[in-house]
Amino acid sequence: MNRRKDSQKIQEISFNNIALRMSEHDNVAIAKNDIQKNTVIKINGTMVKVGQAITKGHRFSLMDVKKGEFVFQYGYAFGLSRGIKRGQVIDSCNTEIYKSNDSEALISIAGAATYYLQNQRRRHYKQCGNTFWGYKRRDGRVGTRNYYLVVPTSLCAGDSAFKIAYAMDNSETLRKKYKNVDGIVAAVHTEGCGCNDGEIIDRVMRTLKNTIDHPNVGGALVVDLGCEKTNYKVVSEYFHELSACKKPIDYLSIQKAGGTRNTLETGKNIILARLKEVNTTEREEVSLKYLVAGTECGASDSFSGITANPLIGLTVDKIIYGGGSAILSETPEMIGAESSLMKRMVSEHVARKFIKGMNYYKTLAERLNVAMDGNFVPGNKEGGLVNLTLKSLGAILKGGSTEIVDFVDYAERVKKQGLSIMNGPGNDLESMTGIVASGANIILFSTGMGTTEGNAITPVIKLSSRTEIFQRMHEDIDFNAGVLLDNNISLDQLSEQLLTLVIEVASGKKSRSEIWEKRSFQIWTAGKLSL
Repeated sequence: MNRRKDSQKIQEISFNNIALRMSEHDNVAIAKNDIQKNTVIKINGTMVKVGQAITKGHRFSLMDVKKGEFVFQYGYAFGLSRGIKRGQVIDSCNTEIYKSNDSEALISIAGAATYYLQNQRRRHYKQCGNTFWGYKRRDGRVGTRNYYLVVPTSLCAGDSAFKIAYAMDNSETLRKKYKNVDGIVAAVHTEGCGCNDGEIIDRVMRTLKNTIDHPNVGGALVVDLGCEKTNYKVVSEYFHELSACKKPIDYLSIQKAGGTRNTLETGKNIILARLKEVNTTEREEVSLKYLVAGTECGASDSFSGITANPLIGLTVDKIIYGGGSAILSETPEMIGAESSLMKRMVSEHVARKFIKGMNYYKTLAERLNVAMDGNFVPGNKEGGLVNLTLKSLGAILKGGSTEIVDFVDYAERVKKQGLSIMNGPGNDLESMTGIVASGANIILFSTGMGTTEGNAITPVIKLSSRTEIFQRMHEDIDFNAGVLLDNNISLDQLSEQLLTLVIEVASGKKSRSEIWEKRSFQIWTAGKLSL
């Protein structure tokens, strides 16, 4: 009898010890740890009794929310209540998804200056003095790495390209002789033939061209089979502008060379003849304005939008206020969060480009009979994310708080200083490939459950949302954002530590994915029908 009474005893605990509230406007909070049934939480003089056990990372209501009223997190509505009681767990059963679709109303306020943005600019002005050590190219851009890249124009040339690069990259003699060359890698992909002409081929060519043109690439060997849709004749028409980048670029055709053996030997000899030139570029100290940070998230959990993504966002702000730039992408992870993005756009023109890009993605999904909420995976729900809108609100935090200066197509090179949005998929590998082709020379990647992949030519810094994930996968994750939950440290303080790591990696320190030689390269295949 006494045991049963003890188990039902009400526990009282301070709010800050057990939960998080992301905005003073929010009517929900997130459990930092498991909360037992009948716990009473004290918040601002109010007592919230939890009527059911709440799992770590899940949300609960701080007040009664009547049917039809908004449910808020980050100060934005992510759902409509079906009738929620104070202390009740928030889930898909007691909420309906809410989306703001009034595009014209949002376009009309795009470009409005805000005191907050101006205040942030003054606050982080000190970042202008930061520098890193990079490879300065003839066109004025700066690389964080100096790779020699072997580029197959199609899937048919992929294996040969890989064999050429692998043999050369694993030569200890070449590594010692050419110390300014960070590696010889292949951009192997699955595209380039067996599909329609037009948009699909255009996207492949744009991605390959801008990858070769990237400041992290010091030279390139382009390999084709010879008869594919993207053979030398086609590629040379797309790549004619590459002569302006003034780096050694050579071409090799497998059929013309006489097969695999001759292709491999010829390819190796071409690279040997070029490495001396690529090696002449040395690192030099440059301003933070030459840094372009790509942002990515994968295997997200409820805390990705609480710790890792806001941390990336604040660090991106500091890079931008230091004169640098950043890229936010993953279009499916913006659905439901459009309003919070459009309020930050510098002009109506940018807002209309954004709407056009979002509509393109949605129309493509309809044409392929694919649900856009397919990006909301079971692991997200198990981790405490209620719906796609809530996931989107947390995901876009990677883009920080600055003005959005432009919206570009997948793999289109960014042209303006500041934060740009690239229209791309939520698929990690396809997204990173496009972001890098757009110009990112470093990537900040948040993960809630752990992910290991990197990029062929750009260093990827992985951040875990929780300490237990960092400890479990410490050989794959570079930075633990979970200390925001564990320690008495501010977001700003932790951001300074992350910025220090960013500068170290940009200056040559290997990230975890580089140590493991995770060199993924996958082009977005949207709309492809294999023929």
